[in-house]
Amino acid sequence: MASAFADDALPPEGVYDSREALFKAINEWAKPRGYAFTTGKSSKTPNGRVKVVYACDRNRLPPSHAVERVRRTASRKTGCKFSVLAKESLDRSTWILGHRPDKECGEHNHPPSEDPAAHPAHRRLEKRDAIRISNLATSGSAPRDIRTYLHNHSDSLATQRDIYNRIASGAGSDWMPKIT
Repeated sequence: MASAFADDALPPEGVYDSREALFKAINEWAKPRGYAFTTGKSSKTPNGRVKVVYACDRNRLPPSHAVERVRRTASRKTGCKFSVLAKESLDRSTWILGHRPDKECGEHNHPPSEDPAAHPAHRRLEKRDAIRISNLATSGSAPRDIRTYLHNHSDSLATQRDIYNRIASGAGSDWMPKIT
């Protein structure tokens, strides 16, 4: 993949049927370009409409090295200001995506990712994949075999750690039987 972002990194402005459809569309736009969006900040305008800033998933500042952290995990945060603005329409039936006026909100401060699986937003499991994980885990399949199955039979970019986490979090929920 390129060492710099293409000129078309910003998703096209437009109107969407729902907030979920807008979020899915901008992440589908971002995926082949080497980045992902997360919900940066939500607020209400004075007239009650919802306004959401969708920011690059590397938008927060990295943790301070001066503070001793309990978990020694790596951070992908770079303080990237790249973001777009979504507003609920006046009649509250659609969502409008617009670019932010600041120049820094249209540029990344890091190179694009080489693999879409580097972004948790692109690895998010759909309900049918979660059910597949449940069924395969219940039948005794190993997480690495489940990951291989998902990669061969769906569009999932889930890592083996995502599979472990889904099995652990689903043990008490209604869609996944408890694993004993």
